[in-house]
Amino acid sequence: MNQREKQKKATIARILAEAQNLFMTNGYASVTTRMIAEASNVQQPLLYHYFGTKEKLYLAVVMQVSDNMAAKIASAQTSSGNLVAKVNHLGHILTDDNDMNLQMVIHDIATLKASARGRVFKAWQNSLLAPLDHFFAGFQSELLEAYQPREVTLYFLNILAFYLRPSNISENGGFQQQLPLDRALQMFCTGVSRTDGKK
Repeated sequence: MNQREKQKKATIARILAEAQNLFMTNGYASVTTRMIAEASNVQQPLLYHYFGTKEKLYLAVVMQVSDNMAAKIASAQTSSGNLVAKVNHLGHILTDDNDMNLQMVIHDIATLKASARGRVFKAWQNSLLAPLDHFFAGFQSELLEAYQPREVTLYFLNILAFYLRPSNISENGGFQQQLPLDRALQMFCTGVSRTDGKK
């Protein structure tokens, strides 16, 4: 790779990083390409040259974040321990130094064109839902028979949604401060009922 290609790669990486920070903090509709160009220290035409439109840049950010999360889930599968230990490990690697604001992305999807929404959902299916399904399917014998891996995956994501925010977004005394992640994950694994499910 020559010097020019290295510079191009570094510039694209910088644009993606700054765009991700802005999108995940402020939301798709509130961020302009001018803001991204200024934060990336590039001219606006260069941003359009590399990505075409703001929507395509947003999709590139979502794809990159999704790929990163898939890699984190795969690493959690290889860690040692039982279901509780692995779920705790998985919850932390997905939320510590997190680069996705899941609630913001879900909100932003409604503002995208149908074709872009389809690409986001496909990325989530391949990089988030399917790997989590596989993770929980590996503990099928430890899960209650009434629950399928996809149901457990969706429940897990519902719990994590409150914690999947970049570290630069303050909680202002919200859910995360009231219920620490470790406690939420413990409740996810053990449930809150004293009964064993028999009537």
